[in-house]
Amino acid sequence: MKSSGELAEYFIKHAPKFHEDLDLKNIDDKHIEILKASYSEVDKGTAFNKNSFRNWKAQSDMDVPAQLSSSAIKDDGLLISILKFVYKKLFRRDADKYLKSAFRDDMDILNEVGAQELMLENPVHKTPGATATYHVNDTSINLRWLRYIYALKRILDFKILGDNSIWVDVGSYYGGLQGLVHKYAPTSRIVMVDFHHQLCRSFIYLSQLYPDALHITPDELKDYDSLEVMPSGAFVYVPVSDYEKIADQKVNLVTNFFSLGEMRREYFDVYHNSRLFNESDMTYIVNRFVSAPFFDSTYDNDLSILDYYSSNRKKEYFDIFPMHHFLLLKRNVFGRNEFRNMSSPYFELVTSCVS
Repeated sequence: MKSSGELAEYFIKHAPKFHEDLDLKNIDDKHIEILKASYSEVDKGTAFNKNSFRNWKAQSDMDVPAQLSSSAIKDDGLLISILKFVYKKLFRRDADKYLKSAFRDDMDILNEVGAQELMLENPVHKTPGATATYHVNDTSINLRWLRYIYALKRILDFKILGDNSIWVDVGSYYGGLQGLVHKYAPTSRIVMVDFHHQLCRSFIYLSQLYPDALHITPDELKDYDSLEVMPSGAFVYVPVSDYEKIADQKVNLVTNFFSLGEMRREYFDVYHNSRLFNESDMTYIVNRFVSAPFFDSTYDNDLSILDYYSSNRKKEYFDIFPMHHFLLLKRNVFGRNEFRNMSSPYFELVTSCVS
């Protein structure tokens, strides 16, 4: 198996605009900072190491409760594992307590929707680059992985992806959900739209997970007239700067988890008003009810759930997104650093095309 460094080098070589994402206009503040941090690590040569390509300075699998596990000892050594465990128990006792409670809530939700087998079949510690793992009930998880297991269950339950289906996901991070879905829908063409450094993380992860699959890099997009002619089971990596190359196509499923609500309206409209979103057989969206509540303006936009309505789409499912709903994080609001929930909950929306 190729190393993460070798795969990163290959991807960058086959992504001609890799270093140009900061030149894009109207990027939201959050992603500007992420891009700056990622390019800084690329320049230092630390961006895509085996233990950092999916857990790094600006993004991660998020925290896990204190636990002395064999995988932690294997990754960090006995002394470091003990020190981390003691530190959380002594200096982050409240945070650890709330985090453990949230883990239990999320696992109960997965049990409620019938995802127990998916959890057991897909322990996160066996996936490439996993450094944040929590062992429980004969499997292993982390916060982001719990979210991916839930989304996988929804996609399978709605029977959205059949043989040779085309799925486009906007904002795929390191490809964790894509790796899970490919396992259960191996002939689907999986298309990821993201910034170059994120696509590189996905390329590393998915290439190590599925080395025999076809991975279509940004410079190879020109070799295909449409997504429909791409081979079964292919992974396709589309930079956000090349979105217009696929925006006018019709596919089986379009998804976005969290990032549409983080965008400035100019980019939101580019995606939401495109034919890809409007005429997809199905869409599956998870985003904030209000991106920037007046009392706690998390993002620099004025987007809300009202912006996701489209007259040519039929609602198939709508509810509050349950994963991490009860998570409390210590954060500064009104000048006080306290444990609080997020400023806005998230909605979960599945729609079908009626036109």
